[in-house]
Amino acid sequence: MSTSGKRTPMQPDDTDFDIEMNRLEFEWRQGYEASIAARAAYQALAADRSAKAELLDAAREQLDRAEAAKSRLAAKIERLEDLMLSRG
Repeated sequence: MSTSGKRTPMQPDDTDFDIEMNRLEFEWRQGYEASIAARAAYQALAADRSAKAELLDAAREQLDRAEAAKSRLAAKIERLEDLMLSRG
């Protein structure tokens, strides 16, 4: 901290937060793309009347896992943002 008690514009902690935020955002984008692909695969199978129920169930499970992973990453991003704001 500076002598006035205010934070300097860019402290090492800020850099660590930025690096972690960038990593989480990158992972979230990958998860987002995976969920789009999983949804497209599920919808394609759902539209195919000859698709086996097991394949449809597996595609739905993959979609659910992709959505859950994306939600967990969004929660991590939110927690990091809250931590950043509380330190500021």
